[in-house]
Amino acid sequence: MKAIIISAGKGERLYPLTKNTPKSLLEVGHGYTLLETQLHSLSENNIKDIVIITGFKAEQIEAKVKEYQKNMNITTVFNPFFDISNNLLSVWMARHHMSGDFITINGDDIFSPEVIGNLLKSTHDITMVIDEKKEYDDDDMKVIHKNGEVLRVSKKIDPKEANGESIGIIKYSNKGPKIFVDMLDSMVRDLQNRNLFYLQAIQNIIDKGFKVHYSMCKESDWAELDFHPDLKLIRTYLSRNKVLDQLVKKIE
Repeated sequence: MKAIIISAGKGERLYPLTKNTPKSLLEVGHGYTLLETQLHSLSENNIKDIVIITGFKAEQIEAKVKEYQKNMNITTVFNPFFDISNNLLSVWMARHHMSGDFITINGDDIFSPEVIGNLLKSTHDITMVIDEKKEYDDDDMKVIHKNGEVLRVSKKIDPKEANGESIGIIKYSNKGPKIFVDMLDSMVRDLQNRNLFYLQAIQNIIDKGFKVHYSMCKESDWAELDFHPDLKLIRTYLSRNKVLDQLVKKIE
């Protein structure tokens, strides 16, 4: 199993913290970065074949991962169009690493090892990790699911209609990799798709009649670093629960 981490964006909503630093390299406590917590959660599930899609300040990510090369096989893929496109194009840039089973992970996610462990239990072609909460907002990547399948995924779903949220982690197995890559190849040929989220490819896959299943996680199992309050909440949670040292120490 391979993990593909999508970390090409500029993270402008976190300025000035991300003015000269990739979002994935922001410190979340005791000098450890968001990226390092992701590497641990993957390593805990024996996933050590990692591809990181870079863009903004790529050289900083390349320098950071050198520290972990002795224990993990880490490759970086540079997206030169990171500042004029959304992450659909970033994901497409890594298509040559999608020949076997793999997981895509948003670069701004922090998640417990259990999230990946539960996802790996799925035997379906495409499995999306989702959570459920009492209410959703316009910025959530909302989903509508029924009978174990994802029917819709989009930020544009009416919050009152949503019954789940994509946390930005998806596994592709069996026929899943080919289905996904074929859709990416088709979409990037249309210039109008340049600024789309890659999850539009998942919706297009669903619309074509392919099944997308889901793995459920708890709201407390993960967090997304998108705005300044998110960073404060993450740091507070990790500090109070003494999670951070456990997250990182095993991969040093």
